[in-house]
Amino acid sequence: MIDKKYIDKVLDEVDLAEVVSDYGVKLQLRGHTAKGCCPFHQEDTPSFHVDTAKNLYHCFGCGKGGNVINFVMEQDGLTFPLAVKKLLKEKLHIDLSDSDLQSTPEEEERYKKLESMRIINERLCAFFCQEIGKETPDAKSANAYMLSRWNEEYCKEKHIGYAPDNWTSVIDYAKKEGLSLELMQEMGILKLSEKTHSVYCVYRNRIMIPIRDRYSHIEGFTARAIDDKSDCKYLNSADSDLYCKSRSIFGIDTAIKKARGDRKLYLVEGAPDVMKLQSVGIFNAIASLGGSWTVNQFQKLKDYRLQDCTLCFIPDSDIPKDKEELGAGFCNVIHNGALAMRQGFTVSVKEIPNDLSVEKPKKIDPDEFFTDKADLAKLEEREFLLWAFEKRFNKNGTTEEKQKAIDETCELLLCIKDEAIRERYITALARIDGNKTIWRQALNTAMKKRQKQLSEKNNEGDIDMLRSFGFTVQHGCYYGYNQKGEEKQWSNFTLKPLFHVKDDIHPIRLFEICNSDGQKEIIELNMEEFTSSKKLRQKLVGIGNYTWLADDSSQIQLMRYLAKVSETAVEIKQLGWQQQGFYCFCNGALEDGIWHPVDDKGIVRLEKRNYYLPAMSQIYKDSTELYSNERKFRHQTYSNISLHDYFSKIVDVFGDNAVISLCFYMATLFKDVYKQKSPSFPILNIFGPKGSGKTELAETMMAFFVVGNEPQNIETATIPALADAVASVSNALVHIDEYKNGIDTKKIEWLKDLWACIGRSRMNMDKDKKREQARVDSGIILTGQEMPTADIALFTRLIFLAYDRDHHNQQERERFAELMQLRMYGATHITIQLVSLRDKFTERFELAWEKAKTDVTLHSKWNPELKDRIENNWLVPLSAYLALQGSIEFPFTYNHLLDLCMDGLIRQNKLCNRADEVTNFWSLISCAQQKGELINEKDYLIKSKSRLKTNKMRDGYEFGEPRQILMLRKNTAFNVYQKFGREMNVGTLPNESIEYYLQISPEYLGVATSAERFKRINSNGQPVQNYVLEGGKPKCKVITEQDRPLCFCYTDVCEHYGINLSTFLSDSLDDEPTETKQEELPF
Repeated sequence: MIDKKYIDKVLDEVDLAEVVSDYGVKLQLRGHTAKGCCPFHQEDTPSFHVDTAKNLYHCFGCGKGGNVINFVMEQDGLTFPLAVKKLLKEKLHIDLSDSDLQSTPEEEERYKKLESMRIINERLCAFFCQEIGKETPDAKSANAYMLSRWNEEYCKEKHIGYAPDNWTSVIDYAKKEGLSLELMQEMGILKLSEKTHSVYCVYRNRIMIPIRDRYSHIEGFTARAIDDKSDCKYLNSADSDLYCKSRSIFGIDTAIKKARGDRKLYLVEGAPDVMKLQSVGIFNAIASLGGSWTVNQFQKLKDYRLQDCTLCFIPDSDIPKDKEELGAGFCNVIHNGALAMRQGFTVSVKEIPNDLSVEKPKKIDPDEFFTDKADLAKLEEREFLLWAFEKRFNKNGTTEEKQKAIDETCELLLCIKDEAIRERYITALARIDGNKTIWRQALNTAMKKRQKQLSEKNNEGDIDMLRSFGFTVQHGCYYGYNQKGEEKQWSNFTLKPLFHVKDDIHPIRLFEICNSDGQKEIIELNMEEFTSSKKLRQKLVGIGNYTWLADDSSQIQLMRYLAKVSETAVEIKQLGWQQQGFYCFCNGALEDGIWHPVDDKGIVRLEKRNYYLPAMSQIYKDSTELYSNERKFRHQTYSNISLHDYFSKIVDVFGDNAVISLCFYMATLFKDVYKQKSPSFPILNIFGPKGSGKTELAETMMAFFVVGNEPQNIETATIPALADAVASVSNALVHIDEYKNGIDTKKIEWLKDLWACIGRSRMNMDKDKKREQARVDSGIILTGQEMPTADIALFTRLIFLAYDRDHHNQQERERFAELMQLRMYGATHITIQLVSLRDKFTERFELAWEKAKTDVTLHSKWNPELKDRIENNWLVPLSAYLALQGSIEFPFTYNHLLDLCMDGLIRQNKLCNRADEVTNFWSLISCAQQKGELINEKDYLIKSKSRLKTNKMRDGYEFGEPRQILMLRKNTAFNVYQKFGREMNVGTLPNESIEYYLQISPEYLGVATSAERFKRINSNGQPVQNYVLEGGKPKCKVITEQDRPLCFCYTDVCEHYGINLSTFLSDSLDDEPTETKQEELPF
């Protein structure tokens, strides 16, 4: 991306009037305004204005305006970076290379997002300006209000508009213009109603005032309610990637050029004050949108090279509240002015006079006071320090109150480095109260508070250390010598080097720090903190009573010594299997069958190298946020149950699904071996209703690695969070719960990539800013109450296990309780046992895979239609068993496992084939409904039924509670199925075939034995009605047709296929026309 310094250089140094003239526009200068005919539209009377004081342009004919960059972009059709490059070359003779304009993919993505947000704001601004010019009563009222505050020319120049008193007009406009409603929600322009679950615009019946940044881009709006009775008079844009209230400065686009020329900025409280001052010609006025200024805003002023400007506050002249000495406006300026002084600015105040002694005093703010530019000269400008002390100092106050005011003022005096200026301030302050002696004493006290007491000297020290590195250790502190040979204290602590933790991106060093009082801590320093005295001080302040007093050169000497005597370790960033040949938990590592525990510093010492496990370091042991998940991946067991007995109990509780799951767990322990054979590794999917045991089986598998696991919720977690969980371990399991077919399609795509061991793509911002993929070295268990049929490609990437029972007898409950007790004790000792067999597994794996493949081929000869992908998935548990057979004792045989795998493989293929066609059918039906080809109450009904009679169930269905039944007219449904299949190039089956597949689907209930009534709908989408006489009175009747529809469980259809055909629910067709009711608010 183009550097901001070049943008600022163009805006500061390129003359807009000169550039406009270069394009053939003849300008006539009058005062600071140059006028000419607009180059953007045809006109005879000049309406194009260039304000030379602001370096901005505006056309009062077509409404276009902006800065010199905007002008070139509009004239030449260039992008923002290319317009900057053109102006730099032609006006400032700076030729940028193409590489200066290049950006990383992530920077480009961020730029596009911000640019999209800016476009939204620009389009909405145009919409609001259009609305305020309408002839409606509301628009006229809004226009009248606007012109009562600011002159018409200024309002047009600033594009002030009106948001109509309507919930959806902004949304309708956005849809028409193709603006992103999602981005508008992110920007806070739209919100989601909790009541109706529909979006609405937050701006209604308000004057819309654009908030512009330094470059005249609209970054947000401040919206003024027209009705003074509104609870929220001013509504500012919500914080987003584009707008941040604590950083934004209202009016800066107009103020910056004048401020640099006058070396002064006028700071007022709100947007209306700025607008009033700028509209009368005081262009260098700015405001924070709220009473308080922030450090970030003052830093922005420095970034804009305004640090030499005097900041002159013009406070609101408020009436003090009960028992308070000062009004809110004065209090705000006292606070903000002090903050500005601490940031290094010169600060002054212009106070608006207000006689508070009258019977009914009222507030006077700059918006009300200023009617002309000359009004500014009427206000006396005073130095902030003196003004603030006068306001805070109460001559009738107590001694403590007076001393507090003096102390606070002296603290600000320390911000002034020039001693001569300080002395003049002391003289001026002494005239207000006290004498110079009192003020000097107070200033000296303030100075002492900022200084650290030097430790007493002594002659002890390490002579060799002094000769080699230039410092000694005395009384638990470091001492060095200056160029004059004088001894100077460097610190109030010493450091004991523990380890240097190597890393390509974030190398760190571990130390034990001990201060002169004997307080000790284990600390971690990154390379900046290790080599920079400023960064080191910042780090130590947050730890405790540890102070570094010396400069960078002294610190480098100390670090030379510490680096010389430090050991080295490598940080473990992914737990589980390590390429160096050991398996790592958070509290130690298994190498060559031997367990090596971690020490209290987080170091585990192995044969060839030391490794750092930060989760177990004393530094983070008390942290509830950092490394909390890593600490759960711990080798900890209080049970000595054997593998055979534990596996047996699991199978007793969870049945045949546990046999497959245990073999999948064993395969996961050696996933890196499988990846050498095949680039893919299946996801274990356990499906079943609530209470069936699917989640408990998954958690039992997780107990081989984790104590107290909390599964990832795929419905609520973000993809980055899910990706981090998957990437956190290698050759270990990760449990993802709550799968539903209605989850975000991006998450479904992400799950499909996990099968191929492809992680989420992201930008490495720490190293070389290149894109990298998150690691997928874990085995995934996916559980949920819905069969994953939303995308059949995902279904083929699974080992699919199902439960259909949600109730259990007493004996089963007792076995489950016994297993849960064992699970609480931990089962990581079994993982340790299995990982120790790695050499044997690797040696036997190739033969095991080939035998499993041969066995599956032999057993599937009667099922030639098996999908290769699904078949390869089921080879994983089979080969894991074969590779470990003979090394451990299993509670089940290979033949039993083979039978289970074949049954599962064949069943999954059948479900896949059926799901493909049925899923296509419902997808096409949903498309037809969304496009108006399939209409509720005409082509289908959704009814709530307690009983239902169909040809499939002779005695009828009896539902315990009413169910939503989808009643679909067969001929109509099959016609749109075929029609949309052709239009969307989706393969369809003959009607007889798709009817058969629907009939064997679990959602199908049969054909209704009684005919249902369906409305006849005209071309306008309205029911066809006839008027008949009943009792001599005309009555409206809806014309209906009768048909016996196909019946389905609507809830199951929605859940299994992720569609929604509901427009509204009705138990019966209404013969009587409904009465028109007043439209309700959308929330």
